Amino acid sequence: MLHTTHCFFTSLLIAAALLAQEPGTPAFDASAKMVLVPFHVQQGKYFAADLQPSDVILREDGHPRPFTTFEGPNTPHPLPLELILLFDTTPLPEPEKGPAGLTANLRNLKLDPKADYKFLDNWDESTTRPILQMNGMDTRLAVYHFSGRQLERLCTASSDPREIVRAFHSLLDPIPDGKGELTLLPGDNIFKPMSGPPPQFGWLGESIVGALKDAAASPVHARRLLIVFTEGISATLLKQDFSSVVDPALALSIPFDTVVMDMNKQEQHLRGRGQAGALAMADPPPSSGDSGNPGDIAGGWYKGFLPPITQAGEMTGGQTFVPHQLDRETLARILSVTRDTGLSQYVVGFSPDPAEKTKKHSLSVALTSKSKGKVVGGEKSGVKY
Repeated sequence: MLHTTHCFFTSLLIAAALLAQEPGTPAFDASAKMVLVPFHVQQGKYFAADLQPSDVILREDGHPRPFTTFEGPNTPHPLPLELILLFDTTPLPEPEKGPAGLTANLRNLKLDPKADYKFLDNWDESTTRPILQMNGMDTRLAVYHFSGRQLERLCTASSDPREIVRAFHSLLDPIPDGKGELTLLPGDNIFKPMSGPPPQFGWLGESIVGALKDAAASPVHARRLLIVFTEGISATLLKQDFSSVVDPALALSIPFDTVVMDMNKQEQHLRGRGQAGALAMADPPPSSGDSGNPGDIAGGWYKGFLPPITQAGEMTGGQTFVPHQLDRETLARILSVTRDTGLSQYVVGFSPDPAEKTKKHSLSVALTSKSKGKVVGGEKSGVKY
């Protein structure tokens, strides 16, 4: 069964131009050359798919302004959709070998990426094809993984099932020494034990920004969504604030979803230490079995302990998934939900006047009539152009 927290199928993002750099360097240029504002329109339980440009109003600093780009679910020749998959493959140290200060925390948390990523046992091309082929839309998958402070791209955005399967089968391979070295984001720090070397985990934020930047540096124009797969415990132990990840994701126009694995094990550990707090299942969201339903997710909504990275993802317009296990069926379901979210999205945009002095603006999307539905997302403040 798949559990998820907030099902906010929203994108509040703006496009930015990037400096082409090697993957793993979390630096970006946020000077916008094309401003895009993604949003969804909800009609009852469903996303609207038939809006026209005349149904939409784009406001800049409270005043309507023209837009030259309009993309929607039924727009002819829409931009391709890229799902960027980032897997945390960092093995935590054995308790007897780990830093003394973390031994107690890790004693019951012998995390094993091979055990967590159960889908690797039987993922194949026949499982990949249905995710890529949806109503004739151009959907692609890119695959990254990180281990310690190294980030590696295993597959650029591709619609070739064979290439994607090969990338999955390389997921747990070690990253070559010296490849994809990450640098700290502003405000981050590395845990330094009283004795011994620092641990190799805790680079989740840097890996997210590195993957975002590398994918967005592609010359291919596309709508992009990042899905981060992590156990989250290392981030919880070492970092309490992922705000340094939010701004780059917004600037690069890529929201990210978070898939948190093995929460049952973490909950048991925290319960034993009296730290779990209230853990309960809420009523499941409404579902009609139709992919256009914003609440169409199997299972209930998870309430309880979650690592801070999930809050950061939701601030970018992403979702949080908490599966009991990440087997083939669960991963396929998560990818399908995220794909459908991206395909049901609208985007309006414009090219700023280069002669105008750069300053911050607020942008928002509205509809010409309430009968058209309700805008979900479509707001952004502090946009520089």
